Amino acid sequence: ILFNELVLSDKLFEHCAEIDEAARNRMELIVRSLAEQNGVTEQLKAKNQMEWVRQMNACKAQAEEAVKAELIYN
Repeated sequence: ILFNELVLSDKLFEHCAEIDEAARNRMELIVRSLAEQNGVTEQLKAKNQMEWVRQMNACKAQAEEAVKAELIYN
């Protein structure tokens, strides 16, 4: 129903842009927070780059799931 209302009122693009911006901002905050909690630092990046990449990818995956649950699926 929301989709039809947005299409008919010509506000679908605006709505999608708002959700996209909110999702990107939330992702940035969550990734930064998770990285800090898990000790993913620039020191780790300098010492063991592959481990840093692995941990950052894990943080990004967790953040993605949280953002999808909060903003996309609700």
